[in-house]
Amino acid sequence: MTREEIEKLIEETANKERAKRRGPSIESVRRVLNTSFLVLAVAGLVLYFAMPDRHIVGIAVIGAGMFLKIIEFLLRFLF
Repeated sequence: MTREEIEKLIEETANKERAKRRGPSIESVRRVLNTSFLVLAVAGLVLYFAMPDRHIVGIAVIGAGMFLKIIEFLLRFLF
């Protein structure tokens, strides 16, 4: 067997194993996390500028969105 055939066989086996898994796929979870990040980022910016005397609320919402983005980033590179 050549190296290319071995790599193709490994890739096919990995794809079959992924297809057997139950529950939501990593891609759908990433999509939800990314959408949530975008919504929280926009909401945080609106709150930051809408409440000039309480910037901490907007910063906290943006921070929560960043936390979701970090989780999405880790899922992208680990799975």
